[in-house]
Amino acid sequence: MASVKIKLIIILLISVVLAASANEKSDSIRKRLPELDGAPLLDALASLCSYAHAGNDMEAELRAINAYLDEAMRQRDSEAIGTATISRLNCFLNYDCNDSLEKYLPDALSEMRRLNEQDFLYNCWNVAVQNHHYHNRLESALAETRRMYDYARNNNSDYGKGVALYNIGTIYQAMGRLTESTDALEKSVEALKGQPDITMLLSAYNYLCAALDGLGRHDRIPAIATEWKGVIDAYEKKALEQGYSVSLGGKRLYNELAFCIGEMGLGNMQEAEKHLALAQKYAEGRSASAQYRLKLVESRYYSAIGDYDRAIRAGNENVDMLRQAGDSVSLATTETMLAGILYQAGRFQEAASIYNRIIPINEKIRTDELSHQLDELRTLHEVDTLRLKAEAAHSRLLLSIGIGILILIILVLTAVHSLILKRKNLVLYDMIQQRSLINDSVPDAGEADCDEKPKEQSVLFSKVTELMEQDHLYTDPHLNREMLAAAANSNTVYLANEIKKHTGMTVNEFITDYRINHASRILSDNPDTSIGEVETLSGFNSRSTFSRLFRQHFGMSPSEYRAASKSKKS
Repeated sequence: MASVKIKLIIILLISVVLAASANEKSDSIRKRLPELDGAPLLDALASLCSYAHAGNDMEAELRAINAYLDEAMRQRDSEAIGTATISRLNCFLNYDCNDSLEKYLPDALSEMRRLNEQDFLYNCWNVAVQNHHYHNRLESALAETRRMYDYARNNNSDYGKGVALYNIGTIYQAMGRLTESTDALEKSVEALKGQPDITMLLSAYNYLCAALDGLGRHDRIPAIATEWKGVIDAYEKKALEQGYSVSLGGKRLYNELAFCIGEMGLGNMQEAEKHLALAQKYAEGRSASAQYRLKLVESRYYSAIGDYDRAIRAGNENVDMLRQAGDSVSLATTETMLAGILYQAGRFQEAASIYNRIIPINEKIRTDELSHQLDELRTLHEVDTLRLKAEAAHSRLLLSIGIGILILIILVLTAVHSLILKRKNLVLYDMIQQRSLINDSVPDAGEADCDEKPKEQSVLFSKVTELMEQDHLYTDPHLNREMLAAAANSNTVYLANEIKKHTGMTVNEFITDYRINHASRILSDNPDTSIGEVETLSGFNSRSTFSRLFRQHFGMSPSEYRAASKSKKS
């Protein structure tokens, strides 16, 4: 098991370092495949999987994984079967193929239980939890993780308990429950110590230090960071003794940043400076996310020592980076921090300008999020009820037959419904496109009756429309009535009245209308853009809110709209 996990880590490192030459190396391996058999053949197929992963092509990656899985099953190599199974599930997760993931997950879990491959079982289970987490189903993720923990405890699996506790900690952290997150992550670290695969252990250290930072418990961070560094050193030493080298600069970067944050919190600025210098060294040539994390800590450090110019410069660099990446959530966090530094530096007007732009006051969004959580809890209750009924019905033959017939009918109806839905979506898509062409050719309502409205308000509506259509203000997820009024040099009352007279909508509905129409244009013009990117580019910061509003507006989900667009283009 340990050798297989080490191979997996090596494969991932190779995929990153050699991505540029992946096609050439893949062709070389394929030419050798007919000459190989047994373990060398499995190793070659595993390498093809890693090169396909580096190519960012889901279909090519799945072909490579399926070939690897077929050969592993032919050779009855349970460890290779587990590796291929996990790779396929992660491929579905990375490319947001939720239907495929839900289809293959149950069989994957059953197969790992049958093969008694416990570590791979928990890795499969972890994918299920991550899928819930990714789609913001936090209560579902938490319930699934607790089931994983109970199973691992009953089977006395430290690795399983460590994976479950790690997920519990990260989920609590996403919920803002930092005390519970800290407790779970501490237990996760203890359970994962000594495991051959240190990936999740290092991530647990990272999340633990972040939780302690949020709680202001900086006194504990240096000791944890020291232990964390020891794990990295030991792993690197062991790798060298076994004859291969590993690149751990990225792991050391986050470790040094944790050291820096801990020492800053304790007021040891000289020690913090040393660790920051090391972090800056490890960050050279790293990804944008690594640079972002470094700049955050730099801003905090320079602000703490009173060097506000450098702190503000680092903050502005982060803001520019995040704007280019379209990461609205991180951008809001970074701008909040930058505003605080500007305030400390005495630059009150600049700080106030940022605060006015980023403070979220849209109660409707918060209400929608609460509603989403309540719906999820209701669904969990219904799922548990159905599970109990299914277990009771399993022993009754006639009812089982009835359920089987019912399932068959549902499948038939689902197939028919899917066909009808697809046709309906195509017709609806045509109507939407025709309506869009008509709207583009009709003069603006504000121009048609501007003589009947106060001059100031007509000018105001034209100004607002210009800001939305030319400056695309709606792509800012935090845009609200106050911000829009400020941008138009007016006040909220005039703005609301003017928009209501010209469109019949509230300000929030007016902004949402622009966002939804912008999203539909992206889905029509660039159908290969992921739903997550469309959501971000259109100014939404919640997948569930975006999908719900899009369906309300167009009568179909974003995915169905994109499918209709692709179908029409083909």
